[in-house]
Amino acid sequence: MNVGKNYLDRGDATNALATYKKAQMLAPNDADLHLNLANSYLVAAAAEDATQQADEVLKLEPNSAAAYFVKGSAWLRLSNFEEATKALENANKIDPGEKATFFQLGRARMGLQQWEPAIAAFREGLRMDPNRLHVGPRYLLAQSLIRAGRQEEAKRELELHQADLEGGAPAISEATFERSKFTQARVPFKLDQPGKEGIKIKFVDSTKETFGDAAQNFSGPVAVIDPSRSGWNGLFVRAEGRFQSLRNSNGVFHLRGARHAAIPGAKYSKMLVGDLQNDRADDIVVLGDKGGHVFKFDTNGFAIDATSSNRADVLSASDGLLMDLDFTGKLDLLAVRSDTNALRLFRQFGPFLFNDITSTSGIPALLQNIHAVAMEDWNRDGIMDVMASRRVGPPLLLEKQRGGPLIPRDMTNWVAGEVFCTGDFDNDLRPDLAIVSAGHIVICSNGGERRKIASVENGGVRQIVAIDYDNDGWLDLWTIGEGIRAWRNVGLSGFQEQTTQLGLDKFSGGAISEIHFADFDKDCDSDAIVALANGGLRYLRNEGGNANSQFKVQLHGTRSNASGIGCKVEVETGRLRLIRTVRQWPVEIGVGKHRTLDSFVVHWFNWPQGSAEVPFTCKEPLFALELTIQEGSCPYLYAWDGKRFRFVTDILGAAPLGLPLAEGRYIEADPEEIVWIGNEQSFPARNGAYELQITEELREALYLDEAKLVVVDHEPGTEVQSIDKLLPGKPFPRGAIVTLHNEHPLQAARTLEGMNVISALKAIDGRRVSPAKLRVPQLRGLAEAHGLVLDFGPLDSSKPLVLVMNGWLRFGGGMANIAASQDPSLPFPFPVLEAEVAPGDWRRVDVTVGAPAGKTKTILVDLEDKLPPGARRLRLTQAFEIHWDRIALMEKKPNAQTKVTFVSPNEADLHFRGFSTIQNLPQDWPLTPDYGTVSTNSYWTITPAGWCTRYGDVSELIATRDEGLATLNGGDELTLKFATSALPPKAAGTVREFFLYVDGWDKDSDFHVATGTQVEPLPFHGMNDQLYGREPRPAFSSDALHRKYNTRWVEGRVLKQTAKVNIPLSAQGTKGSTSTR
Repeated sequence: MNVGKNYLDRGDATNALATYKKAQMLAPNDADLHLNLANSYLVAAAAEDATQQADEVLKLEPNSAAAYFVKGSAWLRLSNFEEATKALENANKIDPGEKATFFQLGRARMGLQQWEPAIAAFREGLRMDPNRLHVGPRYLLAQSLIRAGRQEEAKRELELHQADLEGGAPAISEATFERSKFTQARVPFKLDQPGKEGIKIKFVDSTKETFGDAAQNFSGPVAVIDPSRSGWNGLFVRAEGRFQSLRNSNGVFHLRGARHAAIPGAKYSKMLVGDLQNDRADDIVVLGDKGGHVFKFDTNGFAIDATSSNRADVLSASDGLLMDLDFTGKLDLLAVRSDTNALRLFRQFGPFLFNDITSTSGIPALLQNIHAVAMEDWNRDGIMDVMASRRVGPPLLLEKQRGGPLIPRDMTNWVAGEVFCTGDFDNDLRPDLAIVSAGHIVICSNGGERRKIASVENGGVRQIVAIDYDNDGWLDLWTIGEGIRAWRNVGLSGFQEQTTQLGLDKFSGGAISEIHFADFDKDCDSDAIVALANGGLRYLRNEGGNANSQFKVQLHGTRSNASGIGCKVEVETGRLRLIRTVRQWPVEIGVGKHRTLDSFVVHWFNWPQGSAEVPFTCKEPLFALELTIQEGSCPYLYAWDGKRFRFVTDILGAAPLGLPLAEGRYIEADPEEIVWIGNEQSFPARNGAYELQITEELREALYLDEAKLVVVDHEPGTEVQSIDKLLPGKPFPRGAIVTLHNEHPLQAARTLEGMNVISALKAIDGRRVSPAKLRVPQLRGLAEAHGLVLDFGPLDSSKPLVLVMNGWLRFGGGMANIAASQDPSLPFPFPVLEAEVAPGDWRRVDVTVGAPAGKTKTILVDLEDKLPPGARRLRLTQAFEIHWDRIALMEKKPNAQTKVTFVSPNEADLHFRGFSTIQNLPQDWPLTPDYGTVSTNSYWTITPAGWCTRYGDVSELIATRDEGLATLNGGDELTLKFATSALPPKAAGTVREFFLYVDGWDKDSDFHVATGTQVEPLPFHGMNDQLYGREPRPAFSSDALHRKYNTRWVEGRVLKQTAKVNIPLSAQGTKGSTSTR
């Protein structure tokens, strides 16, 4: 590789290209090789080829600043200034410490005639180049200043440029601008290869020791299951025409529980294992030609037949798999019909309840020659795709679209064949395909060539399995049919047959129907259970595989399905790296001689989570719990409290864009909100101004049209509250401030279960009444029905009574909304209010209670002319996860002397800040960010992509409601300052409080949100929420503002900054506290 580097360093593109192309034939998916090729093409002035190679790098390393720099430089050569700007912005986001990036970015901005951004880029680059090694940027800076109408500054820069020329500066060329650390040749990562000889292993038939004399009584299909999570993998099998559990006790199988009936004369083909109920207990779906079965397991590991009540007996299938195809946190069933060979998708719409949704899934209606199915994230977009082999022709790839259907793709380098498996056979972190085709096993590499690795019997192979039987970290291949054959993966040297060496040539059980691998004896290597075609099981013990290390993983999904099926486990240790897709349990991974994992990452459905320097022992699995960090909700609001920026609440929770309630139905957005900030004590002025921070710290985009400080002066002894809240739908009342007085003391308060909670509800003090039981975490934001019985004494219905309730609601997001909408047993979640008119006689009050729109807020329920005569007690019930802090009964004050003033900010500065950590608070507190602790990088991997508002002053955008929007993305902060001189004088004897008025929307990148991965289309007032993403945005006079301000590109795949950036002084603060109202 040094040869290629020497050529590239000398500018010899011809020989550099020849060298790197030759190397690429051995390692087609090496990111460093692709980058070296991209740079070589750039030197050769082959800009289009350079962009293609840079894109190949980004497929492998999405966070490569060098690839983005080369790509941007190539687009500059092609005069595609918009694409150049995007790529160079990305390079600068990842590594802001390279002056060449700023110079190239300035040139791209000039091409777009964006003179002010061009000036800023050139000046930052020149600041980083104090020795003026580069003379071209100063001249271009002067040209940009001239076009921006800044003649005096341009004159000064031209004088400096002339001085540089007189100093003998080098000539300017494209190569001069491209020269940087990003265009230096790389030495590729060298992956450790498996030893050619390997370790000595035998698979010994130990059937007698493990099954006794009963092995011949059992038959397939077989399920490997550990229902009690003991670490001893048991079996679920056919036993003399019925179904039977076999418990594993120290490597010996024993009957467990009763046998369960089968369908007479049925031929069963497969068992699928997964946690269908997300209750941390495995379930089994059995597929057969005359129907199927569902079995669930209790906490003691006993099987319970759940078939008859759930109509799974009508399912007829020859193959299938469990997967969460629609991103709802629960497993659905993809099955091949045994009568038609058609591929069908069955959605789980309740515990063990399935309905056929094939017609809307994207599966072609005429696809009826399917043999087998598998799942794999073939294009590495974080979403599992479906692969289906056909009885004629190569397998079909059904690519899952984010928030959309499956899309059929015919792969050009796949070959015909029915029997296949997938896995990363070359450890390049990309899945590959192994398929039995025309008497050969063929490896179809992802992004590379295909190669034949072995000859096999035509039509004699029933199953091919990818398994690392020797724990060296490389997936090997086994086939079964009339016998068993095995090939060891030796990396770049291909596959070597090891059938004889493993003792498999002596297997004499006859034809085989299926094989399963697991460490049944807990000796740290994977053994095999073989099901014979004519009945009977065989146990092949792995003797010797534990000379290499193996670790096990026990996954527990909380947003993903509880089993973690469809997630990926990625490992790096030493010079070994690998990735495994979780298709079933157990998850057993070999890592050669290593005893510690340098990096251990689980790619959950939403975002990857991992640890570094992870020790392991094969006897105990690594427990991987999916952390429930909130990635979508609402923008945050902070206020200066005299010492620090205090977290107040979130905003615009009632104004989501494209957020579904159910499939095809979106939440109606209420874009206006008035939220309480504080009083003169909790929100003092600093340096002559009141200061607020609005931050976008989640996987979202904020579209802000207007923001104003609302100053409210009111009489002592009264309360002022905003009427805004989360409502089920339109109409939305216009926001207003209401004055209340004459509180009616709460005399008694009990939960529906009878618990006395009056002390927790009398004041806003952080003592809350919470739901007794939440739903499974995949249904975040929902609880089992809960409520309160409130006694305020006799209720005078002639008075203008108002229920005042302070609390917070946990938002579930699109994933939970869709999942909940598919379960008809779940109740309507919004609070409902009833009044008791006689003992035990409750009648619903004709009001829309609503809910707090996110974190801690006070909502009002106007009871004037709503209560029935004789009402005394009120009952509030809901199925949302709402935590109530205070519930009071007050009256609207007539003729209130309340004065409300709206004040515009005198400063509105947009800048990057980062992402706050979450404070460690009790479970009944909302997730509360700590303003004083901030990180440059986020946890998630995607964000809305597009042109966002450039940093700097944005006062013009938020001054008034005019459809001219300030667009913020993840990590952005908007600092608002309101001059004290702009506030009206406070009348003597009054109390002053502050609110914030905002008008805008927020959009999350949840899988189900319409256009959730894009900033566009921009919202507008009066739009049809049900048509968001499809309804054209009308022309507005403020559109010119977007052309002026929306010049900052944000990439959809989140880029991690690898160098420290300066945080603006306006964004700095000390450790935050929380709001109490």
